[in-house]
Amino acid sequence: MEPPLVLKNLATAGWLAGQPDDFKNRLAKLGRWMSMRRGQVIYATGDVADAIYGLSEGLLDVSIAVDPHREVILHRANEGFWVGDAALLAGSLRTVTITAASDGQLFKVPAAAVLRSLEEHPGDWACFYRLSFMNTNRALSALAEVISLPPRTRFARALLRLTSSSGSVHVTQEELGRMVGMSRAAFRRSFAELIERGIVVAEYGRIQICDLAALQAEGARTDD
Repeated sequence: MEPPLVLKNLATAGWLAGQPDDFKNRLAKLGRWMSMRRGQVIYATGDVADAIYGLSEGLLDVSIAVDPHREVILHRANEGFWVGDAALLAGSLRTVTITAASDGQLFKVPAAAVLRSLEEHPGDWACFYRLSFMNTNRALSALAEVISLPPRTRFARALLRLTSSSGSVHVTQEELGRMVGMSRAAFRRSFAELIERGIVVAEYGRIQICDLAALQAEGARTDD
């Protein structure tokens, strides 16, 4: 069975690509497309979980509050990313904030439609378990890096995760600093070293990767 055209690239990217075609077809009938604009809050911590979202085009930031006045970016997601399922299926309020890091398109599936479909097709729970596993594993991997790896390695890995097919990272230095969870001094030191070695070049609103192999080598290091 051919993937439903309404899902565009979501049918062949990320979590949904690995799900059965009949599940894809059901999901395609439940949702609708919506545009997003850079800086738009898709949902915030404490909101009612009213939908799940699939990212077809653009970038999303997943943030969590570390205190009442500050949020940390846990992950910058690209095409094929789905989010919103955990709180919805658990019947809980949102525990993270999702913000558009660029203009783009989302496929939004309302909560009522998801829950109604699961009542009719209980086997579909397995598909959502796979999504939950993927997102949980991503979060645990990021936590393991923070706990066990030196700052320079974490910095290199963050850049590698964010690098596009064109070899650029569409992120400001301020945004990148919030993502890597490093002290300001460690961040500046790691960034300056990569620039001095010609591995990256800082440009307006982005970072250009000049030596991908060298950056990959930095990301593989486990020593200071």
